[in-house]
Amino acid sequence: MSAEEDIYVLPGDSIGFAEEYVPGRNVAEIGGELIALVPGNVVKNDSKFLMFIEGSKKKLKFFNGDIVYGQITKTDQRQIIISIAGLQKGHEIVSCNVEGYIRLGGRRDDGPPLAVRTGDLIRGKVIRVGQNLELTIHGTNLGVLKTRCARCRNVMALVNSELYCENCQRTESRKIAPDYGNLRI
Repeated sequence: MSAEEDIYVLPGDSIGFAEEYVPGRNVAEIGGELIALVPGNVVKNDSKFLMFIEGSKKKLKFFNGDIVYGQITKTDQRQIIISIAGLQKGHEIVSCNVEGYIRLGGRRDDGPPLAVRTGDLIRGKVIRVGQNLELTIHGTNLGVLKTRCARCRNVMALVNSELYCENCQRTESRKIAPDYGNLRI
């Protein structure tokens, strides 16, 4: 098995092409691309032309101020629900599978209204540890890391500080992280 470099991916990331490898555990083939189904490290078996994702089974403890990576799964008027897939520990991101939320309105809303949509991949910060983790994306390096067009579902590009869909030729507004689209974990 090949371990040239440790590549950590989140669900939805493209990790290769079906012409090169056969999808293995935790990988799906969609339109000729190999897509990660779970967070974890990419493993390539060059002798069998197989690519799979190896997740982590570690029990994690979260603290206020921790940086997390996840995908927005639901939004309503009171809160945003996030499926957290990774926890940053130093220079490493550890795989996890917990749920967090961002409260809208009320005393914890310490910034402008959030512009996010279901399906956005985000980097957030833990502001309260409890039964579920309360997060925020207000901050310098926090926000949306990758998103898709609400109309055609193509990945949006960052053009002149705005999210632009090259297919629909329209723009959308989000709370964008400074490294939007350039993130390689």
